[in-house]
Amino acid sequence: MDRKTVVFEDSVGLNNDIPPTLQTDPATDMSEPSKSKSLSPSSKHVDELEQLEETHFIENQKELVALQRLDYKCAQLQQEGRYTEALECMEKGLVLRQHFFGADSDEVWTSCRTVGEMCNLLAMTYLQQEEFRVVLELLKKAEILTERHPAGRAVTLNNLACYYRRQGNLHKALTYLTEALKIESRLDNLPNKADTHLNMCAVLSQLGKHQSALGHAQSALINLHEELQLGRVENGSSPTRKGFNGKNGDKIDPMIKLDRVAVLGIAYHNVGVEQEFLKCWDLSLKSYKKGKEITSTYLGESHGIVITLQNSLQSAKRNMASKIRTAGTRGDGISLPSINSSRGGKSAIKSLVNQKMKAKKVIRAKDESPTKLPLAYSNNGSSSTRL
Repeated sequence: MDRKTVVFEDSVGLNNDIPPTLQTDPATDMSEPSKSKSLSPSSKHVDELEQLEETHFIENQKELVALQRLDYKCAQLQQEGRYTEALECMEKGLVLRQHFFGADSDEVWTSCRTVGEMCNLLAMTYLQQEEFRVVLELLKKAEILTERHPAGRAVTLNNLACYYRRQGNLHKALTYLTEALKIESRLDNLPNKADTHLNMCAVLSQLGKHQSALGHAQSALINLHEELQLGRVENGSSPTRKGFNGKNGDKIDPMIKLDRVAVLGIAYHNVGVEQEFLKCWDLSLKSYKKGKEITSTYLGESHGIVITLQNSLQSAKRNMASKIRTAGTRGDGISLPSINSSRGGKSAIKSLVNQKMKAKKVIRAKDESPTKLPLAYSNNGSSSTRL
C-alpha cells in the first residue's frame, strides 16, 4: 500500500515540472486512462452477450422453422393416411416444443393432447388387426399424454377397456369403463358419453348382468337423441331421405353426423338384445323396429347397421312366434294341458314335460349365441380419437 502511495506522489511531482503550456488537469489526466481501462472489459462483455443472444436467436429461429416443417409434414402424412409416420413426426414436434416453449407450457400440453388422440386412433386400428402388444403400448402412452385432458383420458380408458375385453379380461375392462364414466360425469357437452355406456353394456352383458346392461344401453339412447336431435325439420313433418344427395326437397338436417346415427342404431340394437335376455319379447321387437326405421331414414337400406337391425327384428319375430306356440302365461310360462280323464293323464303329463324341454332348449340356444354387436370404441375422436 505504501509503495503505491509513493509512486502516486512521484507522478504528481513530474506533473509539476511540465511547462505551463503543456500542463493538464491532473484529475482529467488520471481519469481518462482509468476510464478506458475500466470500460474496456465491460464493453467486451456486452459484445459477447450480444453475440450470444444473436446466436440463440438464430438457433431458435432454426428450431421454429424445423417445427413448422414437421407440423406441415405431419398434416400431409395424415391426409395420405400414413398415421404411423405422422405419429413419429408429432413426437419429434413435441420434443422441440418442450425445448422451445418449456415443458409446462400450454403449447406443450396442447401438443400432448394431439399426440394422445393419434395414439388412440392407431391403437384402435391395431386392435382390429389383433396387434395386441402395439395396442397396449400406444394406449399406455396415451394415458400419460392425456394427464391434463380429462376428455382425452376418458377416451383412452374406453379404449383400454376394449383392449382388455378383447383379451377376455372383462373385470379389468369394467374397471376402466367405471373410471371413464366417473370422469365424463364431471364434463359438460361431451359428445361421446353414449359410447362409454354402450361399451359398458357390452361388458356387463358378457358378465350376465343383463338388467344393468339394459340400463346403460338406454342411457346411450338418451345421450344420442340429445346429441343428434333427429327430426328437426321446418314444417314439423317426419324426416325423409328424398333429396338426400342435396336436391330440392331434402328435409334432413345437413348437420346430422351420419356416423353418430349408426351408433344410435347400435344402441337400439343393444337395447333389443338385453330385452330379449330379460324375456321382454314385445319390447325387444319395438326396439329393433324403431332402430331400423331411424337408421334406414338417414343411412339407407343398404347400410350395415340397418341390415343388422332388420335381421335381428326378423329373428326376434321367429323366436317370439316359437315361444307363443310352446309357452303360455301360467306358472313358468308353459301352458298346462287340460286333463279330461285318468287315462289321458299320463300322456298329458308327458306332453307337458316335452313342452318344457323344448322351451328350455330355445332359451338356452339364445343365451349361447346372443345377437349383440361387438362394439369397438370408435369416432371419439368422435370421439377424441378424432383429429
